[in-house]
Amino acid sequence: MKLIQNEFTDDAFLGGRLRLLQPKQGFRAGIDSVLLAASITACSGDTVLDVGTGTGAVLFCLMNRIPSLRAIGIELQEECYSLALKNSEKNNLKAKILLGDFQSLENDLKDYNFDHIFFNPPYYSERTYKKSGNSARELANIEKPGMLEKMLRFSLKRCKPYGIITLINRPAKLGAILSVLEKGAGDIKILPILSSGRNSTFRMIVRARKSAKGETKLLEGLNLFQTNLEGKESRKYSPRVIEVLEQGGPLSF
Repeated sequence: MKLIQNEFTDDAFLGGRLRLLQPKQGFRAGIDSVLLAASITACSGDTVLDVGTGTGAVLFCLMNRIPSLRAIGIELQEECYSLALKNSEKNNLKAKILLGDFQSLENDLKDYNFDHIFFNPPYYSERTYKKSGNSARELANIEKPGMLEKMLRFSLKRCKPYGIITLINRPAKLGAILSVLEKGAGDIKILPILSSGRNSTFRMIVRARKSAKGETKLLEGLNLFQTNLEGKESRKYSPRVIEVLEQGGPLSF
């Protein structure tokens, strides 16, 4: 696909350690993608899969932190796929990017089993999402009925025994996530992401180990923002979040 210069931007991630071309009008990666990548506990040499890789934000943030991964991403939208290929080359990060549906029997995923599978899926229902007429953005943001469960079941099937599944989503989806994961995984950890001041959880990162038997644990939340001396909301990121966003550090839990 030919890309027109004024249709995308060149954005810095990880304090400038990573630069990604992204569409101006489609889905644009942000803090969710960086936090998810920081939560993945892969090691050099692991085989990893990013389902719905978009332009590569999660996958390439992870590869920037952990060298020598056998990294694969699959993306349904042709424009994002083309940008992911360019971003791989641009950042000298060697990943295999596939164009297609993760559910298809005709893609190359059948040739692999994975140490880690991760995804930042569409969050919003068609009923509540305010549509803009941008089909690419809507495809990336609107969850089709049953799609989250399909992604989870696929991950349980394609992970190696004791492989790890990691995703980020809204708290409202936690019940649906656990209803699938607890049938084939254990040692599930749930990290609430909190917005300071309101003390509200606006995202959750969920990590599970296939075939494991450990208990499900709700962890102490991660505050995105600092609080000032009066305990009021500040718009400055907390030191732990700055370490992830600007220095490319891991989000250990």
